[in-house]
Amino acid sequence: MFNLDLPSTPVPARWSLTRPVPPNQRTVLADLEGPGCIRHLWMTLKHPGAISLGNRKLVLRITFDDAPVPQIESPVGDFFGLVHGQNWYDINTPLLSTKAWSGMNCYFPMPFARSARIEVETGDEAQHVYLLCDWHRYPGQELREPKRFCARWRREMPTERYGPEYLLLDADGPGQFVGFVYGVRLLDDVDRWSHGGGDNFYIDGEGEHPAYLRGIGGEDTFGAGYGGALHPPETHHHAAMPYYTHEDTGEARPAQRIGAYRFFIEDTLPFRESIHVRFGCMRNDICSTAYWYQEGPVRPFFRLPPFPKLLPAADLPRGACDLPLPDSGSWWICGPFAHGEGGAMQRTLGPEAEFDPAKTYDPAHAEGSWWLTDGSRAKGYDVAKWSTQAAFRGWLDFNHAYRPWHRGVGVTYPAVALARATLHAPRDLTATLRLGWDDDLTVRVNGGEPIDLGHHADFRSRTIEAPLRQGPNTVLLKSSNTRGSTHGGWAVSFLAQTPEGDTLRPQAER
Repeated sequence: MFNLDLPSTPVPARWSLTRPVPPNQRTVLADLEGPGCIRHLWMTLKHPGAISLGNRKLVLRITFDDAPVPQIESPVGDFFGLVHGQNWYDINTPLLSTKAWSGMNCYFPMPFARSARIEVETGDEAQHVYLLCDWHRYPGQELREPKRFCARWRREMPTERYGPEYLLLDADGPGQFVGFVYGVRLLDDVDRWSHGGGDNFYIDGEGEHPAYLRGIGGEDTFGAGYGGALHPPETHHHAAMPYYTHEDTGEARPAQRIGAYRFFIEDTLPFRESIHVRFGCMRNDICSTAYWYQEGPVRPFFRLPPFPKLLPAADLPRGACDLPLPDSGSWWICGPFAHGEGGAMQRTLGPEAEFDPAKTYDPAHAEGSWWLTDGSRAKGYDVAKWSTQAAFRGWLDFNHAYRPWHRGVGVTYPAVALARATLHAPRDLTATLRLGWDDDLTVRVNGGEPIDLGHHADFRSRTIEAPLRQGPNTVLLKSSNTRGSTHGGWAVSFLAQTPEGDTLRPQAER
């Protein structure tokens, strides 16, 4: 499974124990000597339900080959697919399986060359853990597989409606993304949880072949349809929503509590440079666990908060525990301009002719435009102006800054936007620019004539050569967006390199 290069002659082994775990302590449950590969983990907690939300009050960490940072870090229940602190609901897949009551199983293969350490951490309440670890030893054999299994949990409460999407993963390559578990507690009364949109994968933005995958509605990601309001809980091999209930919160309508998973077994997602994953959202309480394999050490993108903040309903806003991502530079962006019949790409817009961060521009939205709803006006979309936005892993996504306030699935609306950045060249040189996009894109370098890079029906990339002078150089991108084959995806990848292969980072400078 997952094309792992494992030795051909395994020796079966098992580590089994039952152990009390004192409060406020990290306890090692197993130390395995390599080379080997964990094939099955089973865990349960004594007297499930005796500790309220007990699956969220015990953190699991697994470290392979004495790495400085554990490759796996998650509340126990979430790692096995049980979100919101639930003790149990039925999951039946080749990779995760749960049984009554709180019988939790994981079948991801986890290779290691020298060692594997399994440990748990408690908060203020003691727990009692049962563990079975079935693994293969490879005596006298060499483990050539360089990738290690990784899993990371994240939570955000509340997420932002009609804004930047929920961050699910940011990881370095080379590697392979193999799945995730996703939990939503509905708070928003403006739109359905699923209308925030589905999964968004940004792959190898600074690589030779960047790729962008965008979903539609949230439930579509998990193979369901029309699941924004009513859906029967069910479990299937690759994708499902096994936890789906309506909770009476005392409001006029019941609130959904959802647990879902999506595994990429047949439709694998390899990455070479990096992967960045987001999920469309409304204003809700969201958690996730991402699963992937990668070479090299793990770089955490989220720091586990104190135990009380692990629990559902506890405030945990974006940024509270998020860690800095690798620097990919930044851009000035300006928009959204009305696209009309494509005319905005043909004519010169005001901010193309001048750069004045203090100035505003008429975006020429027509009556009835979704950019002119009350919510969109409150966001300032009725006026175009310059603002700055950080790039991430070679990507710039205009949807993170411009999303019309309008009910519907993964809402988008025809528009055009500009992105401006400075590239600092060490000498006069010819740089290689690799850009990826869908719809239409033009580029200007140092105020020259716009280069029309053409139309892509779906996401593709193109490489051009651009002369740069020593010192600062200006790059101006002009990007259009329609519903298209990426369901309104408005992401652009950008990589500028010197003839020696050094990367020139875009910078939002005046």
